[in-house]
Amino acid sequence: MNKSKFFEREIALIQNEDYRNFIKHYLDNVCPKYFWEIGASSSGKYHPQFSQGNGGLVRHTKAVVLFAEELLRMSSYMYMQEEHKDYVIMACIVHDTCKYGSDTFEKEKYKYHAMLASVNVANCWEEYFEEQ
Repeated sequence: MNKSKFFEREIALIQNEDYRNFIKHYLDNVCPKYFWEIGASSSGKYHPQFSQGNGGLVRHTKAVVLFAEELLRMSSYMYMQEEHKDYVIMACIVHDTCKYGSDTFEKEKYKYHAMLASVNVANCWEEYFEEQ
């Protein structure tokens, strides 16, 4: 099964078809396996209860997209270009995909998770759009 199916609703918020397909590709082929299995917080201190336990990081990510969607409906953002809104939604989906490393789970890499995700996404973006 393509794991991007877990984010069907969130991906549908992305207006640009190429970007939607890229996010599906990233989630299905590049995103580390552990992302789909772990909780959002190893200590339980920094995330709500619903994002703990098996699949908690996925639930956390879905919630982040939900909050972003609501913010984008506010008057100060509603006139933002659609492409920029797509960037917001995509960033929310991928922001924690490398929470503990780009490939395998390595807890000590947590402090680099934003940088690791950005590098992972950028590399995938280049490869994906070169093939198109």
